[in-house]
Amino acid sequence: MTTQDALAPAVATERGSWLARWAPLGGLAFVAGFVALIASIGEPGDTPAEVIAYAETHSGRLDAMTLFALLSLLLLGWFVGGLHVRLLAVGARLEATFALAAGAAFALLFFVTLMIWQAPLLELDDEGSASLQTSQAETFLGIEDIGWFTLGGAGVAAGMMIMATSIGARRGGLVPAWAGWVGVALGIIALATIAFFGLIAWLLWITLASLLMLWRGASKPD
Repeated sequence: MTTQDALAPAVATERGSWLARWAPLGGLAFVAGFVALIASIGEPGDTPAEVIAYAETHSGRLDAMTLFALLSLLLLGWFVGGLHVRLLAVGARLEATFALAAGAAFALLFFVTLMIWQAPLLELDDEGSASLQTSQAETFLGIEDIGWFTLGGAGVAAGMMIMATSIGARRGGLVPAWAGWVGVALGIIALATIAFFGLIAWLLWITLASLLMLWRGASKPD
């Protein structure tokens, strides 16, 4: 089996050629949405008054954040499913299973993180009672740090997904050896998602992997 055959959508016909061919779009859409989210959502502040003012000012953006959180489960699930299919196609069954499990954990923890940072703020701008507003804002400030822990867990899961996929792709001949090791390095860096460079690592890898899958998938007719 050649590399071209392994990466072409036709090798996964029984599992659904649409998944094998277009799953990278899920990865690209996730990255684009996340970058837009970071650019548009600022810091809510450190006091109840600042949190309330933030929620009132950013009501529409917070609704968009909720929508993106829900969509992220679909987009990441689609992307991870595409990785799984391609790894199975070249016989990297262990790596495929590990990448699928780690990718699912990544998607779930990322969703939970956004909900921790989002849910307590949703109704603040509509709450008529100042005391209830203050209580909800204090609740947000009390649980905000939990979101950093779940984001860190999401980064660990993303790093494991990246390393498993990179090793399987290198072993199956989907990418050159050097590219596989670069992927492993990005996976290790992604473990430190709490630090900004860790987050950049998994965003970069998802983007590059998605573009590679689209390019190789389009290189041979269905």
